[in-house]
Amino acid sequence: MTFDLFSSGWPAILLNHLWQSTAVALLAFLLTLALRNNAARVRYGIWLLASIKFLLPFQLLSSLGTHLARPVSIHDAQLYTIIEEFTRPVRQAPIAPAQTVSAASYVHHFSTLVTVLFAVWFLGFAVLLFKWISGWLSASSAVSTAKEISQGDEFDALLQAERRAGVQSRIKLLLSSPGMEPGIFGIFRPVLLWPAGLSRRLDRAQIEAIMAHEIEHVRRRDNLTFAIHSFVEAIFWFHPFVRWMTARLSEERERACDERVLEQSSQPEAYAQGILKVCSFCIEPSAVCVSGVSGADLKQRIFRIMSQRSGRAMSFGRKCMLFAAAIILVIAPLEYGVLHGQSFVGQAEGGNPTPDIPKYEVATVKPSTDQDGRIRMMMTPDGAEFNGVQVQMLLQQAFGVERDRIDGAPDWVRSKRFDIAAKVSPEDAPKLDKLKMEQRRTMLLPLLEERFGLKYHHETRELPMYTLLIAKGGPKLKVSTAPPPPPPGAPGAPGGPAAPDGPAHPAGLSRQGPGPGGPGMMRMSPGEIDANGGGMPFLAHALSALVGRSVVDKTGLTGNYDFNLKWTPDESTMPRMAPGAGGPPPQADSSIDPNGPTLFTALEEQLGLKLQSEKGKVDVIVIDHIDLPTEN
Repeated sequence: MTFDLFSSGWPAILLNHLWQSTAVALLAFLLTLALRNNAARVRYGIWLLASIKFLLPFQLLSSLGTHLARPVSIHDAQLYTIIEEFTRPVRQAPIAPAQTVSAASYVHHFSTLVTVLFAVWFLGFAVLLFKWISGWLSASSAVSTAKEISQGDEFDALLQAERRAGVQSRIKLLLSSPGMEPGIFGIFRPVLLWPAGLSRRLDRAQIEAIMAHEIEHVRRRDNLTFAIHSFVEAIFWFHPFVRWMTARLSEERERACDERVLEQSSQPEAYAQGILKVCSFCIEPSAVCVSGVSGADLKQRIFRIMSQRSGRAMSFGRKCMLFAAAIILVIAPLEYGVLHGQSFVGQAEGGNPTPDIPKYEVATVKPSTDQDGRIRMMMTPDGAEFNGVQVQMLLQQAFGVERDRIDGAPDWVRSKRFDIAAKVSPEDAPKLDKLKMEQRRTMLLPLLEERFGLKYHHETRELPMYTLLIAKGGPKLKVSTAPPPPPPGAPGAPGGPAAPDGPAHPAGLSRQGPGPGGPGMMRMSPGEIDANGGGMPFLAHALSALVGRSVVDKTGLTGNYDFNLKWTPDESTMPRMAPGAGGPPPQADSSIDPNGPTLFTALEEQLGLKLQSEKGKVDVIVIDHIDLPTEN
């Protein structure tokens, strides 16, 4: 149960994002290792992209891909599965709890654990954010008290460095207090802080080299990029790779500036001596928000400068390697979103969801002559059979939604009942065994369009709904030992509805096939739901049919259970059979106590669950046109 709580909802989203970002960081490490002899600016860019990835979940690109989705062949499912395994390795696990009574305890402990973890994370986030803000305020205070310099060797060296770097905007040179390290402060309007007294220790060549180094920070916008990473570090301070990337970014940043200065200057000795004199002069380290001349491993820096070891240009093959890695990181989640969205696009266009899902070749539609009001829905090896079914129920099955999510249908859709037998062609019959139940249900859409003239569109509306939750005191459910029901059409499969995860039948209509003693079955009758191996999604659908609203399962219970729910049905939980439906309306069992509990009370007292009313935006199917079918 504990693992299951971490593998659904926002914990799964967070774990997936951390896994993806960690994988990208490892890829960045391998790339920088392969490019260790190339220019430092390339490695800095790789580490920066790895840092930014922590702020950009692949799910954003996947969502974009979903909007770009269009129907394609189902043969792309293999590629979809490969990409999905990388982008979403953490999924809801089908693990049934060992003791259902302890489910509420797990939920309580999980909630406590989340609170503690959030408090620890927020403390670390606040400490790092406070450190960065304090450094910014300290540097800002130094800028406000500094005196601007507009002449002298320092000013001339600054102008020369600006011209060489191609920096267009004028950078102010401010004389700061002694002991500070020279550095660039500011992101959009940077200024250069130059400590008083430092110039007396440096000759002209050394001043020019230090100025060139600082202007390179401006040209590269190092303060902006490092501010972005500082924000990443504050959010993901607990991730060891993020702290490691901080050191790598600092090292490659200074090395990139060193390489640029060496490319412009033929005096590496003056540059190296200038850095050593700055380090001996400064007694205060630069703030985290200031790009200075020190940083990284000083011994290694001096060695590289004196040996003039600058990164060599990248070969064509290495450029192709970088380009391929970037393409994979962008295209993979985008392609995942495209493939993931294809199953929805087919339904939205009102056609066959995918070309490889067969259509019914022949279908007979006749008014039902049964007078007992019973409904039978059965998937057969070569098609489907429906007896005494209302078109409203076919619409619910076809779209996989509840009754309140279908609007605009005429009254006869809920009143008239039909007997329908539909079959695919003999060559398509073997394909049905490979289809999932939701795919079998979508085969009803072309049938409804051809025989009933169905036309519809989608709208997003805010509707009242119920959330199925665990009540105070925990669930009162018994884990079922019954095996799952056999697949549709298999030997021994029940003759009743072959879609245990589909919308439930209206209250008062007994489900056909084995009774509650059969494996993996749930039976509904007025004032009673009897389950042998029933799951929470199925119960949510059944309750939705009773209360007339969509019910969303948020119990976190993933097992199958045996239970018997009894209540005194009232007008709101009796079947909504319109006049002319055929057959007498179902009558409540005489054994039902007229003074018994309501459905809401019984649910809490007998099953330890509750329904909580709320509102939410949902996709609604609006029926634009539908006709009575002609008999055949």
